[in-house]
Amino acid sequence: MIKIFDSVQKQIGIMITLVGIAAVISNIIDGVLVNATFIEIISPINVWLLFLMLIPFIFSIFVESNILKVLQIGVFLITGFINILESFDEIYGPGMFFAAWLLMRHYGFFDKYQKIKSILFLVLLVGLTQISVFLHNDGAFDAGSQILIYTAFIILLVIIIWKDIIKEQSKLRSENKSLKINYTKLRDQLNILEKDHIPYDLKSAKISPAEERVIKTLTIYKASNREIAERLNIAESTVKLHLYNIYNKIGVDNRFAIIDLCKYNYT
Repeated sequence: MIKIFDSVQKQIGIMITLVGIAAVISNIIDGVLVNATFIEIISPINVWLLFLMLIPFIFSIFVESNILKVLQIGVFLITGFINILESFDEIYGPGMFFAAWLLMRHYGFFDKYQKIKSILFLVLLVGLTQISVFLHNDGAFDAGSQILIYTAFIILLVIIIWKDIIKEQSKLRSENKSLKINYTKLRDQLNILEKDHIPYDLKSAKISPAEERVIKTLTIYKASNREIAERLNIAESTVKLHLYNIYNKIGVDNRFAIIDLCKYNYT
């Protein structure tokens, strides 16, 4: 079941499909309230356009495909294009363009020449808005500026947040990489310790007294972080910090490796 949620493409497909179904139900309810016939309810062109727009999103729930990704983006772009030309002073059209831009970035269409493509995208959005203003507002080209400013503000806000998230992810990847075990080296160490029941040299690993107390409690009692905190009368967050430093110093990435290495240090 969870596999239908394992990618952004599928999650977008589910979301848009649910929104489309809700829109169809809303149209039916509106038709029933005004005593319209079934033919009158399903005959408007926007009902069929909505159905056609939903097709790539429905398929994308079950199939992972670059073609469906392009279709998803295309639906957002076309919807935004139509809505901007129909009404320059509403956020719906720019919002659809913004959704298309986010998807294009996420799907990797902006991996090359990001800035140039983003600028061209913004120029297209501004151009469509101004054309719509010219068509609907007697050529007053400044009338759509508020919507554009608001859209630009949202885009910049998302970019700032997005870059911070990417920065945090890069930091976590770097930390995880530094915590990877050299299993061959660890196995050799364990073999030597096991052979003669030799205590692990915590001093050479530059383990502090506070960190050694955590190691001792963990090794003797096989304790959880909370138990270690209670036995040593320190905060659980402090235990986590000590363990993180211990992992880095010893060269392991889990508590069980510490227990194996240090089981002859404490009798």
